[in-house]
Amino acid sequence: MRIISRGVPAIYRTPSLIIMGMVSAEDFLAADLDYLVIGGGTAGLVVAARLTEGPTCVVGVLEAGQYHKDDPNVNVPGFLSRNMGNPERDWAFSVVPREITKNRKLVQNRGKGLGGSSSLNFMVSVRPTGKEIDALEGLGNPGWNWESVWKYMRKPPDLTKEDAESRGVAPNAAFHGTEGPIAKSFATMMSHTHSVFMDALEKLGVPRNPDAGGGNTIGSLLVPVSIDKGTKTRSYAANAYYAPNAQRPNLLVFTGAHVTKIILEPSRQGLHRAIGAEFVENGQTHVVHSSKEVILSCGSIQSPQVLELSGIGNKDILERHGINCVIDLPGVGENLQDHAGVGASAEVDMSIETYDKLHDPAVANEHLELYKQKKGLFTSMPVNFTAFAPASAFASKEDIEKWKTLARLEASSPDVFAHTPESVKRGLRKQYDLLRQWVDDPTAAMAQFFGAAMLNLSPTGLTADFSPTKRHFSLRGLYTHPFSRGSVHINSSSPFEQPTIKQNYLTNPVDEEILIRLLQFCFKLYETSPVKEVVVERIIPPGEPTEDDLKEYVRETVETIWHPVGTCAMTPKDDGGVVDHKLLVYGTENLRVIDCSILPLEVSCNTQTLAYAIGEKGADILKGIV
Repeated sequence: MRIISRGVPAIYRTPSLIIMGMVSAEDFLAADLDYLVIGGGTAGLVVAARLTEGPTCVVGVLEAGQYHKDDPNVNVPGFLSRNMGNPERDWAFSVVPREITKNRKLVQNRGKGLGGSSSLNFMVSVRPTGKEIDALEGLGNPGWNWESVWKYMRKPPDLTKEDAESRGVAPNAAFHGTEGPIAKSFATMMSHTHSVFMDALEKLGVPRNPDAGGGNTIGSLLVPVSIDKGTKTRSYAANAYYAPNAQRPNLLVFTGAHVTKIILEPSRQGLHRAIGAEFVENGQTHVVHSSKEVILSCGSIQSPQVLELSGIGNKDILERHGINCVIDLPGVGENLQDHAGVGASAEVDMSIETYDKLHDPAVANEHLELYKQKKGLFTSMPVNFTAFAPASAFASKEDIEKWKTLARLEASSPDVFAHTPESVKRGLRKQYDLLRQWVDDPTAAMAQFFGAAMLNLSPTGLTADFSPTKRHFSLRGLYTHPFSRGSVHINSSSPFEQPTIKQNYLTNPVDEEILIRLLQFCFKLYETSPVKEVVVERIIPPGEPTEDDLKEYVRETVETIWHPVGTCAMTPKDDGGVVDHKLLVYGTENLRVIDCSILPLEVSCNTQTLAYAIGEKGADILKGIV
């Protein structure tokens, strides 16, 4: 077994040199690393934890944020809104405004700190459909199909039979695992509204789904969440994958370290080898090396940024910013996709318990005390049910036929693909072929609905009369397979300037039309028994809006659902790919991307389930197991 150097031999190291696995810059730089993981986020910590299960494999993790251990704003489920926009926990990237979305300054929230966005998200844990994962293999990625990925999504111990049956759910034991560190439970904020809405959805053609874990998500279901039902705390990558393993001498984590570039050197047969990374901590620049591989796990916004800063990307973009192009890879930063949605809110009967009451300081204090007993509203979050629907549930046959004709590059705003490399366009055409199939498939989820026990006052500035003495419920509809495409590219050669993020929401007209139909479906849901018996009045959007009114409302309020993917796409290089099916960056022999940026196509789920699965599968690839 190798002795691990952290300035002194491990056996003589004093406790002051390490606090819960944190190391100093001196100790980190002195370590003899086998693997370097850049980004201690959701997938990155999975990789690090799995690789260090063997005591001779030494892994270093560089994370720009901090470890928010014991921070109630992260750990307490009901405090989740406190993290959005907080610069200690959220990168809060700006999105380039577009006229179609009223030139609004939209924000792309991404988790900052150990655990990444698993420390910031809404904790919803829903899996994708089987056909979407099979599509990964169909796009040129052998070994990436439902069966091969499902086994990794099954690792977390799922909902107990008793927990499920108490909420009228019948889980299939074959769909769920018994191992894996992420805890799961149902959202505990359960009033009778979830069954009321699910009953109404059935009347509108969206059935109950007793268990969406087996590859079929169509229907309504109670929201499974990554909340530990015993402690009533968020279960996420930092406290599930890192904390239990923090004292491993071969797992070194260094926080507050902003990576500026990956160091590459020429290797065999025209390839390049990653030998380490340059990073800045407290104003000091350092270089760390690894002997085997470098793993990039910075997510869909920052992984392409780090590649471009390292000289990997579109040659024209790199040279524009004075960066030497080491590997000309035009797909880097292209193909950005994200879920986006709009909402409709209603005042409901006073008998329904909602989170509105927490606006009353006295009630909020009461629930803070209840949380100490693992009770009350802060033990969970407002979303208690979700539903997935095919296009036929909310759109006409004429709509669907029209949308099929618009599943093409040429249907988007002319500027969107004006400078897109031809290889990327080739890959996008294959994606649109799939969208044409799915939009007309009754088993393909083209929309997702969330039900939240609160008034959803959008950050766009829309207002409604609000009183904490009233009760409200909000529905949010989102498209699951966007037809629009965006990009992420460096804004300068400085690693400290945020990248240019072009989400390009609504630039393909199908996305806008789907959101209009989803709003109309939400209105119909509010007017369907037994929901209509608990609704006092729909208040957002108010009145009886026309289709033109709804188009304006969509443009004024559409916003991210925080599931960006696609910017380091796992597809053949000739189709604009960035990594191959083994997650190796094209043109390198040992640099891999392991995070959701590798997904070439958006999936109809909350992407943290896939982030963990990608980390698990990526670790097995590195171990040579798959």
